Amino acid sequence: MISTVLDVLGGLLLLVGLSLMTIGLVGVLRLEDTHDQLHAQGLATGPGIIAVLASSIATENAAIITFAGLAIAFIVLSSPAASHAIARVARDRRRSPGSDG
Repeated sequence: MISTVLDVLGGLLLLVGLSLMTIGLVGVLRLEDTHDQLHAQGLATGPGIIAVLASSIATENAAIITFAGLAIAFIVLSSPAASHAIARVARDRRRSPGSDG
């Protein structure tokens, strides 16, 4: 019984995560400005990856669940810093002499 519930929950989390990542990808491909692309990526892709990793609870394997938990913690901690670094570089490239923007 509990295994079936975990399978359904894992499948739902996987579906939600893949849907969010697809929405983020469409946003990155369709938007023109780097800052707009970062906004689409940050709002949709981050939670999408977390949902996909959280779907590992359906495996009922402690090692896989632990790895997924550590990966989620790493993403939560590093994603804002990476987005900030990309935004700073995009801003600096826009200000530099001889740039196209």
